[in-house]
Amino acid sequence: MLRGRTGVGVALAVVSAVTFGLSGPFAKALTDAGWSASGAVLVRMGGAAAILLVVLALTRPGVIAAIRSDSPALLLYGVLAVAGVQVAFFNALLYVPVAIALLLEFLGPILVLAWVWLVRRQPLGARTLCGAAIALFGLSLVVQVWTGVELRWEGLAWGLAAAVCQASYFLVADRAGSSTPPLVLAGVGMTVGTVVVVLLGVAGALPIVIDTAATGVLLAGVDVGWPLVAFLLVVVSSVIAYLAGVAAIARIGASRGSLVALLEVVASAIASWLLLAQVPTAVQAVGGALILGGVAMTITTRRPAAVTPEVSPAA
Repeated sequence: MLRGRTGVGVALAVVSAVTFGLSGPFAKALTDAGWSASGAVLVRMGGAAAILLVVLALTRPGVIAAIRSDSPALLLYGVLAVAGVQVAFFNALLYVPVAIALLLEFLGPILVLAWVWLVRRQPLGARTLCGAAIALFGLSLVVQVWTGVELRWEGLAWGLAAAVCQASYFLVADRAGSSTPPLVLAGVGMTVGTVVVVLLGVAGALPIVIDTAATGVLLAGVDVGWPLVAFLLVVVSSVIAYLAGVAAIARIGASRGSLVALLEVVASAIASWLLLAQVPTAVQAVGGALILGGVAMTITTRRPAAVTPEVSPAA
């Protein structure tokens, strides 16, 4: 039974995973209507950054102090955890199928577990490792990785880069001794990420197409228009997703938070079914059940104490 701080943390992590999972169908509706993937990413990040900066200006939760004391981490979070993971993932799609790129990106939790074990010296229980293995096997079934396709090294490299960036999302947010509020981390990080994507677009590294005259932006078979979909992508799949995720990691840690994040794949599959009429196969349903079971094993495991009494804030 999950109670108190841990229960709230798990609930926030689930909210984060589900809202992140909705980003795929929302972005797909825009790209099907003529937007580029990078254009959808820029609107998503730029809109979220604008909202979060307004909230920061109104609440002022120690922004200047956080920037002065935690600027390297804020910069790292914006470059890797916000911009890097999306740029790397979309570049991987140029060389490998979506399923393979998604599986490579979600190797991030394995990197988190390895970092927590080897660098932070926090032992991982057998139940956590078993749950992670079950969830990752379920992930491979959901994305239907067992297709025997030939993989190009460029796609593998970009996919692994996405995994590293995804791992940084959890590890930067979960640093011992950090006093940066979740709102500041998400707001400043989103702003930095937006600037990075804009610069890449100006340099011609990312094709940015935002078609405000687009029609046929479909959700559940209904043309809802691009403003509504863009709003959902910004508010639901960015502002709520990042804030809930950062707040969850502060309560349950990077290793557990990264494994709960695997529910994003299940949420994305269900949302694609309901909103885009992409019906999952029986094998994908089994994979989803395995992910749920594996995550359940990890979140009901008591977090072991660290071997060393102090953990470096740089971890």
